[in-house]
Amino acid sequence: MPTRVFIDNFVHPDDAVSLMKFFDENDHLCDDGRAFHKDRNIHFNSIPDPQVRNLLNYYAHKNIMFIDHHFGTKTKQWQSMRMCRWLEGHFMPLHVDRQPENNDTMDYSSLVYLNDNYTGGELFFKNEDGTEEVFKMKALSCIVFDSGKSNGHGVKKVLGGRRYTIPSWYQNV
Repeated sequence: MPTRVFIDNFVHPDDAVSLMKFFDENDHLCDDGRAFHKDRNIHFNSIPDPQVRNLLNYYAHKNIMFIDHHFGTKTKQWQSMRMCRWLEGHFMPLHVDRQPENNDTMDYSSLVYLNDNYTGGELFFKNEDGTEEVFKMKALSCIVFDSGKSNGHGVKKVLGGRRYTIPSWYQNV
């Protein structure tokens, strides 16, 4: 079974509120090079607010500490942070993050959950034996896992509410 690390209370509740509020007040900053993500991602470099940027950097460093400790490695950010808001009808099909043929060479993936007051939108993993595991993540929690093929995953369709996450990726140094 692949290693997946679940961390409760990873995010301070006040930080989660601030980040979600920033997103809702600045969704005009949404953009992405991939059409599938265009209306739900705000990338770090598009964020003018230094407090929001500092919060995202803080949680990136916190992730690095957890990954390095749990997996016994030394990592750095693979890509700048981003925030993601999933509206009703949004989903993510089954995929593997590490895809060297697309220059996606990260080693670890992290998903931080700012809220849980939405329906649908569950995280799912397709195990190599064909079984599926589905998780409704708690608000303020984080999951970290190896980015390779043993952790093919996706997001079920959001049926109601708004799902706020901070996806991020890390690579060995």
